[in-house]
Amino acid sequence: MERLGSYQLSAALTNQNAGYSLWGFGTKNGREYFVKQFVEQKYPENDTVSSPERLQKKLDACRKFEKRKTELYKVLNENSDGNAVRIEEFFRIKSKYYISMQKINAVHISVSDIAKLPTDAIRRLCAIIAHSVACLHEGKLVHADLKPDNILFMKTASGALTAKVIDFDSGFLESSPPGPGETIVGDFHYFSPEACMCIWGEEIALTCKMDIFALGVLFHQYFTGVLPKFDTEQSDYSGEAAAKGDVLTVSDELPPEIRDLLTRMLCREAELRPTAHEVYSILSNKDGDTGCPVVQINDDVVISAAESEAIASKPQPQPTKNPFYRPGDL
Repeated sequence: MERLGSYQLSAALTNQNAGYSLWGFGTKNGREYFVKQFVEQKYPENDTVSSPERLQKKLDACRKFEKRKTELYKVLNENSDGNAVRIEEFFRIKSKYYISMQKINAVHISVSDIAKLPTDAIRRLCAIIAHSVACLHEGKLVHADLKPDNILFMKTASGALTAKVIDFDSGFLESSPPGPGETIVGDFHYFSPEACMCIWGEEIALTCKMDIFALGVLFHQYFTGVLPKFDTEQSDYSGEAAAKGDVLTVSDELPPEIRDLLTRMLCREAELRPTAHEVYSILSNKDGDTGCPVVQINDDVVISAAESEAIASKPQPQPTKNPFYRPGDL
């Protein structure tokens, strides 16, 4: 099969369920990777037809693309808890840009399947996801496209089900949000009210709290199998409804602390939503005490708070410069 730089592809890249990209799997040094090709940005390799001014514009756009992606992936890699899947490489071959990441041996489990699990099992999975997002938010990284397709589930060595957060290519750093004229990419069902208002032309801050709203919608689905209720005659999507002032209704069949948490996560006002760490703390503590989580979730392993403190007290290795970006041909 075709080689792509250092990767031996198992099949040709496909755009199935991929939006604006191509993807596939490949091996490198005996390990399996997911490989994604960006199609919206192309480097002007051997461009002999563009005017000097047009060529410079293309080069400037590529440098901006490279800078934005490099900064985003650096923050991702430095802040991931292991369940937010890190980027192995961001690279260019001739005119095309690619990323690679660890292949996740995912198990197929639908939203309705998750909703049939015991409440404690759903709570644990949501806590794992919230912990990963909380770590990313420490670096002020906004995922911006949290939805079922971007949460993969897999079995750990012990057979437990865990969750992996993937696909950060709609994401941005809070310091560099999408500007005027730039597209906010994502699934409308999980768009926050502020994302909707921004699309409508209003000036509003886009922050990590966007992800909290999306998690509120997603977790409601995990716990109940359905979206939170809103006036479907006036709005098509949850965030749209909230932006118009409609209060989203959380299922009254949920435990009180979960119902209260999801209601807060789905607030129209971003500043009234909890942080991802608060969400994690509540979900990981069955007593509902937001002050101190009972467990710390780290790279698929659930450990006690005492063990977590012992680990935290040890000297931690300093992060090295990320070597994953290699411009040009590999």
